[in-house]
Amino acid sequence: MTTVIEPERHQTSASKHRRPAFDKKSLPARYSGQMLYFLGAALIAGAVVHYPINPPLYAIICVVGAFVFLLGTIVNEFVLADERPALSQAVSLVAFSLLLSFGVGMVGGGIQHFEQFPERSAWMTPIGLLMSYVAFGAKDSKGRWQHLVSPFAAVVVAISALAWLGMTALAGTISSDGHSHDHGSTTGTPAPDQAPVESAPPTKAPAEPTQDGHSHSH
Repeated sequence: MTTVIEPERHQTSASKHRRPAFDKKSLPARYSGQMLYFLGAALIAGAVVHYPINPPLYAIICVVGAFVFLLGTIVNEFVLADERPALSQAVSLVAFSLLLSFGVGMVGGGIQHFEQFPERSAWMTPIGLLMSYVAFGAKDSKGRWQHLVSPFAAVVVAISALAWLGMTALAGTISSDGHSHDHGSTTGTPAPDQAPVESAPPTKAPAEPTQDGHSHSH
């Protein structure tokens, strides 16, 4: 009886010191992975649209956003995944994930800042939509490239074409009205730091001479 109890005692003591296994399906793990995805895409979206305003600053933001999105890819596809991909699949997964991040950023940034950058957003949004679909279809393990030639792919192309035509037409209307990103003052209204220009008083008409050539003005 003593020999039966001793192994159980050692087994229970060893199980007490064992660290709890990391739960890949837990809420903190899934939240961290998705947060890295969305944060990276949001940074890229703001950078690709505002790049002409301050190229050095928004180039840094774009690089940081791409790094955050790639970090989210590593967390979701390697750490939290049930099976880790092979080396060749890992390289293509990272590459197409980066392409997907830029596609999502171009769509989101083009829609949000269409009024400020109409011409730029008119071509950025449809290109980003096509880019995101191609990248997602290429990195998808269930379908891969067969999804790129399908009825749904034709729908994505049609939506992109309609978005380009519609946004281009609206961009011409917005640019012709004179809207700008800095929301400046309208024409004819002086700036806050600019004093109004005083107009010169109207000149008086000369007095008409009388019949004898003398003027009535003294």
